[in-house]
Amino acid sequence: MENHKRHSLGRRAFFLFFSRRIKWPVFMLAAASAAWHGSRAGWFGATGSSAGAGGGIVVAEALAAAGLAWLLFAALATYAAYRVHRYFFTEEAFMMTSGIATRNEVAALYHQIQNVNITRSPADRIWGVSQIVIFMTGSDREAGHTRIVLPALSKSKAKLVQGELLSRARRHVARPQAEA
Repeated sequence: MENHKRHSLGRRAFFLFFSRRIKWPVFMLAAASAAWHGSRAGWFGATGSSAGAGGGIVVAEALAAAGLAWLLFAALATYAAYRVHRYFFTEEAFMMTSGIATRNEVAALYHQIQNVNITRSPADRIWGVSQIVIFMTGSDREAGHTRIVLPALSKSKAKLVQGELLSRARRHVARPQAEA
């Protein structure tokens, strides 16, 4: 893979990220539907009473409006997060950027890469994506600083990135010994 060329996660990553954010909006829309059907069926009062039916419809409209607004916000936030999640290779390190409000730039020096794993949860297999987990050596013992997770790559792209990372890690570990 080319140095300094920024790579994106792929189209499937957007849908995976979005599916993780829409649980509550979908629940609110389902509750709005139930409230609307309940008001029509007379669940909120006597069938002949317009006050009971009107209250259920108001609740249904409020839930539907809130659910749709939340769904729109989730779609926009997901798109923004998807667009800024990038990775690239340099001569000395693997770089990954993410984050909307707070930008995170993580670098994994090739000579510190210990292991590169590909994991696929059931949801990942449904969407046809993989996660790459990069384990690094170092003196910092906090778990968050010794591993980097690159989410939602296609299976074939994940294999390519894994192979590239391991190849570069081997070259950078062998280089100091050859120079000595």
